[in-house]
Amino acid sequence: MTARVLKFGVMMLLGTMFFISCSDEDGVNLNETNDLNAEEIQDMVVADDITSDIDDILEDDDLDFGLLARGGDESRSSVADCATRSVVVDDVAETLTITLDFGENCVGPRGRELSGKIIIVYQKTDLGYTKEVSFDGFSVDGNTIEGSKSVVKVKENSNGNKEATHTADITITLSTGETIVLEGTRTREKIEGDETRDRGDDVYLISGNWRFVNKLGNEFTGNIVEKLRREYACKYIVSGVTEITKNSNAYTLDFGDGSCDNTATVTNSAGESREITLRRR
Repeated sequence: MTARVLKFGVMMLLGTMFFISCSDEDGVNLNETNDLNAEEIQDMVVADDITSDIDDILEDDDLDFGLLARGGDESRSSVADCATRSVVVDDVAETLTITLDFGENCVGPRGRELSGKIIIVYQKTDLGYTKEVSFDGFSVDGNTIEGSKSVVKVKENSNGNKEATHTADITITLSTGETIVLEGTRTREKIEGDETRDRGDDVYLISGNWRFVNKLGNEFTGNIVEKLRREYACKYIVSGVTEITKNSNAYTLDFGDGSCDNTATVTNSAGESREITLRRR
């Protein structure tokens, strides 16, 4: 299989989890066999929902990792009060391994029910550090995650901002027993909010591409052609464009002009467009 990568394709494509509803304006039917339909989008939503939660957990632990480097309490976790955090230092390999153990039915600050473990191996580089992420019986709301994820983080990119490149190969077994696969690469550049520990003022620009296989075995690819803007204070992607390909048919998903709203526009190769409504699941 090609380098599989994760939140993080649809994460990129849809950036955040959403449910889709469409009107019949302009006579455009996006629910035909060769077009993207609601159930296919729903599958991508589920994957994006879960991988976005993983990304949030990794970002939260980044804060704790920074405190640890300054002599902070290694058992402290910003992820959830019910999570147990342990740290193992390997001086020979020059790595630091953090295990986040959620036990069973640990409810995080965002209301997700987390179980099992996430293992994060940090290793410093000249420009920042890398993270290798694996899962041990880990699930989100009863959906089990298997596979791996790697992150390369730099303290300062060419724009002077922190940047993280995520690569993932993840299989999600839904609570219904069906499986979906998400693989891809995305880069998150933090353009605002680095001056505070408050996640609420964080703003990211996201680029990348992904491959997604839904529970029926149908395959889709996505490529961000205009960087997606993700504001932590908003539950929707506020701007940017992703190109989605299904059965050699190309579509674009345009998230708008920067307003924090729940709408986006889907356009097919014939130039026919329709507005869709995004609702957080």
